[in-house]
Amino acid sequence: MNNKLQQTQSMLAKHHRDGEAFVQLMKDTYAGRFNEDFWALWNTRIVPVLSESPVILDLGTGPGTFLRDVCERHPGARAIGVECAEYMLEAANDLPKGCEVITADLHDPHLPLADNSVNAVVASVVLHEMHQPVRTLQEMQRCLKPGGIFYVMDWVRAPLQQYLADSELAVFERQTSVDELEDLFIHFIEHNRFSVDDLVFMLENTGFRVLEKMPLKEGRMACLVAEKK
Repeated sequence: MNNKLQQTQSMLAKHHRDGEAFVQLMKDTYAGRFNEDFWALWNTRIVPVLSESPVILDLGTGPGTFLRDVCERHPGARAIGVECAEYMLEAANDLPKGCEVITADLHDPHLPLADNSVNAVVASVVLHEMHQPVRTLQEMQRCLKPGGIFYVMDWVRAPLQQYLADSELAVFERQTSVDELEDLFIHFIEHNRFSVDDLVFMLENTGFRVLEKMPLKEGRMACLVAEKK
């Protein structure tokens, strides 16, 4: 295992703290992220670019729930997850036929996939965890077919007051522990890593054309749909 991958695994373990609990959190919040609005967008933007036996990538696949959904909806698909957190890799087991997981560090991925071989890529709450996503965007541009779709849904920069609207922590009460405050503000910094315009800027400079950008959670998150030029 290379040092870079180990560093990323350590960073994610520190960020997620309890790996098993975070796996469960990803399962519990799956339906909220991949909801009716997502599947409506999937049907209008992604299904039209899928071939008879499409290749679909899920970045930061976690326990592989989305891969299972894709294989159920598109029996002829090759659904590939990319993941490196050890607890997620352990959870993404017993996948159905057509699903697989590649272990790779998204900070500098070199996926065993041919140029112009992928129909669609999904990155749900992934890019905000990365120190830099440029190499991932470049690798997706390499792998996607011309006109292929890249779907990004992620936290984006928002004012602190707006970010705290989702928190149940009594931030300004003196009895709130320092550990709780530090954890909240560390996540605030991570979730505010990129603005919507930052994501558009990076996509447009790595060979994509942004087709849609939509605010979510009153602007604390965003959804972007881009196609390979």
